[in-house]
Amino acid sequence: MIRHLSINNLMLIDKIEMDFGIGLCVLTGETGAGKSMILESLELLSGRRVKTNMRSDNGQKTVITALVEISKYTFIKKILDDLDINVEDEIIIKRIIDNDGKSKAFINDNLVGLTTLKTITSNLFEIHSQFSEQGLLDNSTHMSTLDNFGNYQNELKKLSETWLELKTAEKEYLEEQSRFEEIKNKREEYEIYYNELKNFEPKKGEFEKLEQKKKILQNSRKINENLNEIINNFIKEDPPGVEKLFAKNLLMLNQIRDLLDQSTINEIDKLDSISFEISEICKTLQNFLNQELDHSSLEKVDDRVSDYKKLSKKHSIEPDFLESKLIEIKKKLQLTEESNLNIEKLINKLKDIEKKYLDQSQIISNLRKENAEIMDNKINSEFPELKLENATFKTIISDCEGTEKGKDKVVFNIKTNPKSKMGEIKSISSGGELCRIALAIKVTAEKENFSTMVFDEVDSGIGGAVSTAVGERLQKLGKNRQVLVVTHSPQVASLGIHHFLVKKELLNNVTSIEVIKIDDHDKINEIARMLSGKQITNEAIEAAKKLIES
Repeated sequence: MIRHLSINNLMLIDKIEMDFGIGLCVLTGETGAGKSMILESLELLSGRRVKTNMRSDNGQKTVITALVEISKYTFIKKILDDLDINVEDEIIIKRIIDNDGKSKAFINDNLVGLTTLKTITSNLFEIHSQFSEQGLLDNSTHMSTLDNFGNYQNELKKLSETWLELKTAEKEYLEEQSRFEEIKNKREEYEIYYNELKNFEPKKGEFEKLEQKKKILQNSRKINENLNEIINNFIKEDPPGVEKLFAKNLLMLNQIRDLLDQSTINEIDKLDSISFEISEICKTLQNFLNQELDHSSLEKVDDRVSDYKKLSKKHSIEPDFLESKLIEIKKKLQLTEESNLNIEKLINKLKDIEKKYLDQSQIISNLRKENAEIMDNKINSEFPELKLENATFKTIISDCEGTEKGKDKVVFNIKTNPKSKMGEIKSISSGGELCRIALAIKVTAEKENFSTMVFDEVDSGIGGAVSTAVGERLQKLGKNRQVLVVTHSPQVASLGIHHFLVKKELLNNVTSIEVIKIDDHDKINEIARMLSGKQITNEAIEAAKKLIES
């Protein structure tokens, strides 16, 4: 519901502020007073393209702002939440048009694209007029109107859930199929890699050991020379080596041990420990020197190191990870068979869900056809009182590609006289006829819709009892929702809960538009004007009172 509408610098409008309420809101005024400009502002808020004649002559930006209640629109809240736009029960929609015709749209001061703006506003208000791009002129709304008339929301929910289940199953199947094809196409390559690595038998840590062994073999002569000299320095007799000197010194120290203080004795014990460690180091060096190095294996070691480097480069990994790569490739080869079996399972699952979806789609389709016939009859029965006695309405349901709403395409067709052919509603040229047809459809079909309905020219070419019938239906439509109607009919205006008078004034050769929300007294005078013209007579005032009372 639109709570507040602000229009700045739109054509002849300098500034207008309007507060709306729930129920039937009527806008009246003399022909050319500017009522259509207010509808133009709502069209622009709906995301319609900007026409060149919409800009003001004062050179200022056009700014249209609406405060809209969305407490009953949980799905709109979710859309905005997904866009990181914080909302509560009200949002501010704004459209700014620069002097060059470029425009920007905002929701709660967050910049949004026109596609998002159209998605949001198409659910908040419908504009029914000859040139509107919304409402019945948009065939995509026809299915929801029919579904709203029918009482099968639970079935629609089941169908939507099955559709999501179907899309999920299709995604799983396609992903598995893609994985299978990737492995299948590379199987020969994987087998070559696997056999190559399997024959090579890489082991974690082996490469580092091989490089160390290679280094030892390459430098064995230098190692032997150095170790022989080092060991000789440890154990030689003359002159005495390190071990002999340590042993001699320790013997001399132990001879005077009892004559020394405790601190010095502790240091002697340390020397004893060092002597033991030196002896052990010497044995280790001797063992290393005494081992038999197979110098003929250097070539083998060098070859294996080279193979490690070549294979690691081929697979773009470190040599230490070649063993893991072998396991990984083996698993991929095993996955070919597993994936093939999994695909068969997914195909069977997909077929089951497709059958379930088709069955539920058929149930919905049958319900739509049953309800379409009932709805058509009820809508056609509304036509005579709306001066559409020669019109015939028919809902056409045809097959289409599956969606979450089923496999039906729903289009409303009509002919406005017996000799004409049935055609889509958007082909109707008369704005008045279109609005009355829309009124008949909305009153008949929409029970749970809370969007604001906007009607223009709904009373065009009618009067008297027909205008009363139109007004009664607008009032009925406004019982649970907001209805805005631009009218020249006193019968329609008399039924409005909120009444706005649109006036055009000329001051200092400057034309401006003013909108006033009028009270009961002024409402009588306005309806009297609509009955009698500019000269308001006492008879017209009395007739206006009776019209309002009745």
